[in-house]
Amino acid sequence: MKKVMFGTLAIVLLGLTSCKKDYNCECTYQDTGNTTITENKTIKNSTLDDAKKTCDGYETTGAVTRTCTLL
Repeated sequence: MKKVMFGTLAIVLLGLTSCKKDYNCECTYQDTGNTTITENKTIKNSTLDDAKKTCDGYETTGAVTRTCTLL
């Protein structure tokens, strides 16, 4: 009985804790002089899925292609 109660308590505690944290997104692109530029952006208080979506949103295509990676 104690094992069941401890297992249930552990599951409840995991459900109550938030999986949100700060993530870093690194974006690189080349300017007109072919110099590689790296930008780091912090995505605060986010879940992993939301941080991936936000980081992907920083990417651009066209005259300047910016590639972003969630670290």
